[in-house]
Amino acid sequence: MISPSQPETSAIPGAEIVELFRRAIRREVKIVAVGCSWNDVYAGNVYVRIDGYELVIFNDCNELDYVDQATAPDGRRGDFDEWWLSNTEPVELMSDDEGRQLEFLLENAPVVEPLQP
Repeated sequence: MISPSQPETSAIPGAEIVELFRRAIRREVKIVAVGCSWNDVYAGNVYVRIDGYELVIFNDCNELDYVDQATAPDGRRGDFDEWWLSNTEPVELMSDDEGRQLEFLLENAPVVEPLQP
């Protein structure tokens, strides 16, 4: 339960992440991999940053599968379970062509070191 002194933050809708991905596809914002590249992870979570958003994307045998979680620059969060239950998982909302283009960008994203706490 959230205490009265701690305001509740709204969740990130899946459509907001889709629009973020579309901006990346249009080259309006850059994708960077955090810690390791997309190609370094054959099957597992890949951490990326896009325009201040922190995302965890599941790479399933070198294929874009789903967004596991996201944190917006303003602190809002979203995760796979919320999106899946509401039929708004971001990868599922994109066209196949958009998915291929995003996958290409992920495969070629520069790698940066994680931020230090």
